[in-house]
Amino acid sequence: MSSPSRDEAPLGLRAQKKRRTALDLCMAARRLAVERGLDATTVEDVAKVVGVSPRTFFNYYETKLDAVVGPVQDIGSPEGREVFIAGGPSGILIQDLTWLFAATLEPEAEVREAISLVVELIKTEPRVLTAFMAVGVRQETAVAELLSARAGAPVTPEFASLASGIMTTLTTRAAMSSTGDSAKSLTAALHEQCAMAAQLFEGPDDSTRRGVK
Repeated sequence: MSSPSRDEAPLGLRAQKKRRTALDLCMAARRLAVERGLDATTVEDVAKVVGVSPRTFFNYYETKLDAVVGPVQDIGSPEGREVFIAGGPSGILIQDLTWLFAATLEPEAEVREAISLVVELIKTEPRVLTAFMAVGVRQETAVAELLSARAGAPVTPEFASLASGIMTTLTTRAAMSSTGDSAKSLTAALHEQCAMAAQLFEGPDDSTRRGVK
């Protein structure tokens, strides 16, 4: 593996800083919106919490609602996506999707809070749910590209939408199920949710083998 050149390292650091600022603005917007309500939260408030100017805020997001939704992150790491596309790590599609999505659950403390804030906001702010649904469409596109690359042929939009929706539900349920148990990692909780979902498709023989009566 070649070492990064001197020109590449600063670019990497700048990209990391920009990503961190985008996430900080997102978390600040969510916390303030939960505390005060979305309408009572201003761009100036969010920028002040993070320690940047409103002008800098608009370099990252067009509106405060966009900040609440946050940046659309890649699914898994580049290395993880390569393994997934190659058919790994287990060869079972739902398990491999779970493994890939689990890589996005770091750092755990931040992810737990981020998801819990979104759950609270969705209860009181229909606009937030609508905005996340729009983001879900972009995630479906990313999932479709991964599934198509793995299959070696385009998958149907319906299949990609179903896979993306299942993974979103499993991830959210994992975060909610581990809220009261800080000892349980989100990754472990996500795999548990996947295992429970798999039981929905088991026949009598499968249940017997697992000792379920």
